Amino acid sequence: MPVKKVQQSVPAGTVPAVEPPVRPPAPWVPPAATRPATPLPPPVSAEEPVEYPSEDGLPRSTNTDHLEWMVRCYRELKHRLRGRRDLFIGCDMLIYYERGNNKAAVAPDVFVSFGVPPRKRPSYFVWQEGKPPDVVWEFGAPVTVKGDAGQKKETYRRMGVREYWLVDPVGGVYEPRVQGFELVDGVYERMPLEEGPDGTVAVWSPVLQLELRFADRRLRFWDRATAHYLELPEEEYERRRLEAEARLRRDAEARRAAEARLQRDVEARQAAEARAERAERALEAEKRARKALEERIAKSEAKSMSSRDPT
Repeated sequence: MPVKKVQQSVPAGTVPAVEPPVRPPAPWVPPAATRPATPLPPPVSAEEPVEYPSEDGLPRSTNTDHLEWMVRCYRELKHRLRGRRDLFIGCDMLIYYERGNNKAAVAPDVFVSFGVPPRKRPSYFVWQEGKPPDVVWEFGAPVTVKGDAGQKKETYRRMGVREYWLVDPVGGVYEPRVQGFELVDGVYERMPLEEGPDGTVAVWSPVLQLELRFADRRLRFWDRATAHYLELPEEEYERRRLEAEARLRRDAEARRAAEARLQRDVEARQAAEARAERAERALEAEKRARKALEERIAKSEAKSMSSRDPT
């Protein structure tokens, strides 16, 4: 992807000075915490002869992998943080960081800014929002690697962006392919990286309270609280649909199993009742046979006695 440069009035390869300096980064507030939006200062005067274009005239991506990763990152975060009224998520949007200088601009692939309203914007003006973005992602390509890891990184540092992420969608640009930098005392320090036995690379984001993982040739956001990856809306819908169908199948199987057990119980009870009835009939037959035998014996004895009686 060609570096998203805006013509600068300073020598090439340098970063324009941020004058006046923006306020230092605010203390970290977890994304889950409610935080009122920063009120907007008065708009720039209509008489001010400065125009701030919302386009830099450069292509949005250099290949399909770059575009897919950029859009997926944006959509997953939008879906995860939906409903929040104190944040804004931008994608390939120009950020102007010096009032009155329309050349002091940079366009990250994706960024998140907490403490600002989620309204629509043509561009992001640091002096209007009252703060720079909190987190920035750049998805690298061979033609952008120098700018992303050099000039842009320095610009974000001087702006006060708290986390800066470099991600390599296609390979051969960054090693490791996910790199996170945290602003500490005005200097970017590389965040610790963990590598799993399966080759998964993971870095924890303190600002987002998410783990960024490079696994299966994809950048994934892992939520430690739920032990799940973030999903796109359609993926969540499909997962919930499949889970609902699986629950219905399990319920149907459980119902059939219960009905089968009930049927077996009924059949066992009927068999027991039949056995009891047969046993009762056998006992009655035995009683009748015994009684008949006793009667025959009694008759035989009576006849025998009568035959011996001389009278």
